[in-house]
Amino acid sequence: MKILITGGAGFIGKWLVEKCPIEWEIVVLDSLDGQVHQTSPDFAPELRARAKCIQADVQNIEDHIAAIEGTDVVLHLAAQTGTGQSMYELSKYVQQNANGTAKLLELMAKLQHKPRRIILASSRAVYGDGAYTDGQQIYYPKGRSLSNLQQGMWDIYGEDGHKLTPLPMNAHHLTKPTSVYGLTKLWQEQLIHNFCDSQNIDVAVLRFQNVYGPKQELGNPYTGIVGIFTNAISQGNALELFEDGLVTRDFVFVGDVADAVVKCAIAPQPINATIDIGSGQAVTLIEIVETIAHLLGKTADFRISGRFRVGDIRHAVADLSAYEASFGNWQPTSLQDGLAQYLEWYLERAPLPSSALQASLAEMERKGLLLTKHA
Repeated sequence: MKILITGGAGFIGKWLVEKCPIEWEIVVLDSLDGQVHQTSPDFAPELRARAKCIQADVQNIEDHIAAIEGTDVVLHLAAQTGTGQSMYELSKYVQQNANGTAKLLELMAKLQHKPRRIILASSRAVYGDGAYTDGQQIYYPKGRSLSNLQQGMWDIYGEDGHKLTPLPMNAHHLTKPTSVYGLTKLWQEQLIHNFCDSQNIDVAVLRFQNVYGPKQELGNPYTGIVGIFTNAISQGNALELFEDGLVTRDFVFVGDVADAVVKCAIAPQPINATIDIGSGQAVTLIEIVETIAHLLGKTADFRISGRFRVGDIRHAVADLSAYEASFGNWQPTSLQDGLAQYLEWYLERAPLPSSALQASLAEMERKGLLLTKHA
């Protein structure tokens, strides 16, 4: 089988190449974006040894049609991924994520041998705040209002003023992105579904939760809060936790994500589904910080700042029923085991200065997207 991995030199792409069966022919296409590849500005030697590597933006790949011809399965990972950054670099995200996907599909249409399946790495960001319940019915919040956030009302409330309970995210729920990033990921999904329906190509849309693990770019301040937290704790620096520190996220180990993608690639039966990929466990920011600190044998020095990012959601966790319906029981790596593997890898790297993170936060402040609740 021949597969094309767009964005294949990135974090998840490296794991995918490693887990692909040895008999597969692999083509990796990546622009090697400087923000994503700050500490590794070239294709890693292990990628070059295993795959044909092409440096090109997904928006401009016409010249590489010969290398892509004969592709059986496309794994589309190429995307800009900073939720906060997307709120002020709108055109960058629209161009790369939406136009890049359109250009890729245009090229697929020109191939003599059409792929039998396209797999999209999507995001839980398409759900926005997701679905909530009062115990009787389901609600789809419009998004947390700025006035509520400025008053420190972090949770989602019903019309009667009572706090609502978040539900695990699944593809039966409505999609209501609260960030430009989430909106462009939803556009990617819609473009691919439309194209595949017209071309009789099977499709699998995988909505990832917060992916973490070894090989994640440490120098990119716009993604990977596990890396940001680990960097601060390992160096004894103080950490700021937004809102009240009780924001929850579903942290899923990158090896599990790569396994799920490979299963989708090799599945003999049609998939034609949208599948949520996560650990199924909601973890607060305080819990993740304290777990990292415990594994490092350190005390976490953090403060609850009351600051908040416009466009952030409150809670996120995956409903894994769609995955299990297609592939059987999901047994994700535990947070303790996954973080232990991550920290073993991280501690072999040179420590990074916190200046990049502070610069990104300052940029969000200047754009009016990082605010503080009223006293």
